[in-house]
Amino acid sequence: MGPTLLRSLPVSAASGLVRLGAVSYIVADDELTLLACPDHGPDARLTLLPGELPEAHAARKAHKPDFEALCRWPGDGLLALGSGSAATRHRACLVRHVLSDMSSATVEVLDLGPLHAELARHFPALNLEGAAIIDELLLLLQRGNGPGNHNAIVELDLAGAVAATTAGRPWTGALVQAIRRFELGDRGGAALGFTDASPLPDGSLLYIAAAEASPDTYHDGVVTGAAIGRLDPQRRLQWQVELPGPHKLEGVHAEQHGDRLTLWLVNDPDDRSVPASLLHARMDPRTGAWR
Repeated sequence: MGPTLLRSLPVSAASGLVRLGAVSYIVADDELTLLACPDHGPDARLTLLPGELPEAHAARKAHKPDFEALCRWPGDGLLALGSGSAATRHRACLVRHVLSDMSSATVEVLDLGPLHAELARHFPALNLEGAAIIDELLLLLQRGNGPGNHNAIVELDLAGAVAATTAGRPWTGALVQAIRRFELGDRGGAALGFTDASPLPDGSLLYIAAAEASPDTYHDGVVTGAAIGRLDPQRRLQWQVELPGPHKLEGVHAEQHGDRLTLWLVNDPDDRSVPASLLHARMDPRTGAWR
C-alpha cells in the first residue's frame, strides 16, 4: 500500500504542489515556470521569472531561484517561494488570477531577503521547503538536512505579509510570530526533514519529510527514507507513517472529506534525465493507515 502513479511530468525536480479544482499546479526547484496539469487536457506553463537557466547541472544549480514551496494566497492567488539557502534564492513569486485562466494570470516578484536574513540567525543553514496558510498565519517549513541542522515551522503574520506585498515592500523579520522546532526521527542513518505541507480544514497540518544523507543544504545525497505525518492545530504530532519506496517526495496537496484523506504528491528524482511523478494516495486521517 502507498502512493500510486498518476502520470509522469514534463519537469524533473518537482518541489511544490497545490490543487485547484481539477488542476494540479506545480513548481520545480530548477525551473522558472509554474506548471498547470489539468486532469483532462493539455499542460500549460506560466513564466515566473524571465530568462533561461543553464543546462549544465552545476551551473543550473548555482543560478536557479530554487522554488521549493507553493501555497495558496488570499483571494485567487498562488505563492511560490525560494528556499533562502543561497544568494539567488531570496525571491518569491505571487501569481494572481490563476483561477480564471493561466493566460490572464499576473506575476509579482517579492523580495524575501530581509526575512531570510533574520531567519538565518536561528538555523545553522536556512532551507525553507514548504509553506501553508492556516487561519491568520503563513507557515514556512524549515528542512533540517545537513549536519547540525534542525526542522522547524516558522509562523509569519499573514496580514503583515499581505500589507507588505500590497505596499511593494520587502518581507522582513518583523513578520515572524514564532519558530517551533521539531524532531522527526531518522531513516537509514539520515534525519528526516520537512519537504512540504498542506493545510487541512480543522487547522491541522499534513506534512511530508525525506531522509537524505546530504552533507549540507546545497548538495544532494542518497535518500534513505521518507514519511508522512499530521500535526494537530496546536502543532502536536498526531501520527507519522513511513512511506514505501525510494521516492524523494517534495510536494503534497491534501484534502479531507469525513473519514477519507486524499493526497496528491510530486517527487524530485535529483536527475534531469528522469521525469518527476505525480502520485495519488488515500489514508485514514485519524491514524495515517493506507487505504
